[in-house]
Amino acid sequence: MGRIIISIILLLMSVLLQAQTVVTPYKGKVVDQKKEELAFVTILLQDATGEIVASFYTDEKGTYQIDTKELVRTVEFQYVGFKPQVFSLAGELPAIVMLEEDNALLEEVVITAKRPTIKREIDRLVFNVQDTPLATTNAWDIVKQTPGVNAIGDNLSIRGSQSILVTINDKKVMLTGDQLKALLEGTEGTQVEAVEVITNPPAKYEAQGNAVLNIKLKKNTNLGYKGSISERFKQTTYAYNTLSTQHSYSGAKVNLSGSYSFGNGTGVRYNEDNVLYENGDRWSSVMTRKNKIKGQHSFQAEMDIKLDTTLTVTFGGNGYINERSKGHYAIPTLIYNPEDIIESSYTTFNKKRSNMDTYTGYMLVEKNFSSAKKLLWSSYFTYDRQHDNQEVLTALNFKDQPTTERLFGTKDKQRTRLAVSGLDYSIDQESTKWELGGKYSIVKASYLLNFFDEEEGDFAYNQVKSNTFDYQEINWAGYTSYTKQWKKWQAKVGVRGEYTGIQTKSTGIGSGDQSYFKLFPTAYLKYELTDQQQLNLSYSKRIDRPSYSWMNPAKSYYNLFSYFQGDSDLKAAISHNFSLNYTFDELNVEFFYNKEINPSMEISYQEDDTNMLIYHYTNIDKRETAGVVSSYAYQILPYWSANTFLQLQRQEDYFYGVDKKLYKNDALVFGGRITTSVDLDKQSNWKAMLTYTFHTPTVQGSFTISGYQRTDFIMSREFSQKKWSANLYVYNIFGSDRQVIKTQYANQYNYFKDYMDTQGIAIGLRYNFGNQKAKYNRKEWDMQEKDRL
Repeated sequence: MGRIIISIILLLMSVLLQAQTVVTPYKGKVVDQKKEELAFVTILLQDATGEIVASFYTDEKGTYQIDTKELVRTVEFQYVGFKPQVFSLAGELPAIVMLEEDNALLEEVVITAKRPTIKREIDRLVFNVQDTPLATTNAWDIVKQTPGVNAIGDNLSIRGSQSILVTINDKKVMLTGDQLKALLEGTEGTQVEAVEVITNPPAKYEAQGNAVLNIKLKKNTNLGYKGSISERFKQTTYAYNTLSTQHSYSGAKVNLSGSYSFGNGTGVRYNEDNVLYENGDRWSSVMTRKNKIKGQHSFQAEMDIKLDTTLTVTFGGNGYINERSKGHYAIPTLIYNPEDIIESSYTTFNKKRSNMDTYTGYMLVEKNFSSAKKLLWSSYFTYDRQHDNQEVLTALNFKDQPTTERLFGTKDKQRTRLAVSGLDYSIDQESTKWELGGKYSIVKASYLLNFFDEEEGDFAYNQVKSNTFDYQEINWAGYTSYTKQWKKWQAKVGVRGEYTGIQTKSTGIGSGDQSYFKLFPTAYLKYELTDQQQLNLSYSKRIDRPSYSWMNPAKSYYNLFSYFQGDSDLKAAISHNFSLNYTFDELNVEFFYNKEINPSMEISYQEDDTNMLIYHYTNIDKRETAGVVSSYAYQILPYWSANTFLQLQRQEDYFYGVDKKLYKNDALVFGGRITTSVDLDKQSNWKAMLTYTFHTPTVQGSFTISGYQRTDFIMSREFSQKKWSANLYVYNIFGSDRQVIKTQYANQYNYFKDYMDTQGIAIGLRYNFGNQKAKYNRKEWDMQEKDRL
């Protein structure tokens, strides 16, 4: 009996030894072939059947410890970009595990499954452009064609508001207006993965602006160096030419990228101003503003340095230089009496010169403490300088007065410096995410306007009309947000607090200080009704601080009878934004309501006693907007698809007129964009796309703005195994985006007709060179394929 018991014990011991129960901890470290530590390597513990009984990661120093009491037969080490290593615990597990890089090269793979062109996420609308002909144009054309974005000429708006924060890969772009346009025109569309329209931005984003437009650029996954050079010729009334080049290098530790574009040519804008006075007179001016651009330079560069597997430092910058723009305007003005007969006239001759340059540098430090915990420190500095000079000669031919000439000149100098630094920390786990961050920024701007009158054939300094304006703003901000996902629910809440202090100083009127602290809560709730259906509810509070130049009270004269003036007492506008979204497969329907208190905008008014037409930047009382937005993607045939984006909204603007009475200006606006795309030949990626954009009349403060429509055609094709690509873009085929902007209330009646010369054709050609092979890891590639579906 004793021998039987001993035999059973020995048999059990042998089974246990073979299964190798891990009781005493195994300790070790994982490194690469250069013996550098690898952080967050995946470690899989498997039993005798190959089932995974446990998994975890190495720490930031590459060390690990196995102390599980489960039956473990093998240990596998996995890391993206490296070959997996498997060890049997029947043998000795090495104290230092060395992983070899997997340098397998994969020729470009064409995946036939397409992601939706328009996709709704919990807090944004995503427009994917990779499978459309837009990808062969440039980032500016892509933004203008993005659903939800209205583009009239070079002005962008979302839901009627031009207060938009533009970011690239979630990094704020310190450029506006012409500088932003030049940068995006020099960014090839092939670099753009998607454009995100965020109407209710989360607490992580700055509270500034009614919406965020985030341009997502592709990450370079290619080994070594690659580049491209492209040429784009655009012909409207006049020609404009853009030459651009982009380059990138991807290495084990360092990634480099850069781009440069040069543009020159001539642009023109056509206007007609009409002012009707109480006595029945009508003043009508016809303007053709032709500007010859000597050279616009736009450039950007970025370098990522991977110090180790947990720490990455990024240096970068961008800039814009407009060498010189020359404008010669001849503006005749006819003055009609109440019987509509011409009684008087004057002609304005404006000789204008301008140049500007803007530079931004930034540094980012990203530290991963674990696979879930990340810290980002970012700092930016921007310097902006602009010079505008003009000489204005007016030939007067008034009834019962001798013919005379008046001459004046202005020299306008602007300089702005901006510094920003912030910290962002996040813990991103499987079902929860917590974000925390803070930011400090300071802005200093100075504006010098020198006004000169002609005296005895020479210019004399006019101290009364000249002005110096200094502006300083500091901003402290902090935010936190939390995301939780459970079963079919997902919730996200956050709050952002911002303190703003403003100091202004002017030689004229309007010097003063402002300071305020505001909280900006955000909330999102998502529920999955089925695998294809979901509901989203969101709320955000936002602020729209006026631009520095809009607070400059100096009068900037267009001619003897018209000028623009800012307001140093401009208030920041506060908006409350609600939305309810329903998604069913490719259909998205969103109901929204926005209320803005004290929105700031440009309005115009006339003075009957001086015959002066004044463009003034000011606050109106409030704006309320409510409506519904829908988007739907159709796959008509395997090679033929269509997308629709439609919007119906009621907008009401309340403003105080020159008579101090409160007025309401409202409109029911219907608009949208309809796009159809055809794959003409898949082998050569030959595509064609037709878009139709429209909206009915809308309002802005005291303005009533006429309806708008345009039709665009795009065709693109690749050649020589995708080394070459060409595209054809026909803008505004029917020349139908002309608008009339009118003010009519009390004794105010003026309107102007505007056409930004958008009808034309552009031809683009791009050549790709360098390494077009992608580095991949089998596990990573499988995940990328799934993400594309």
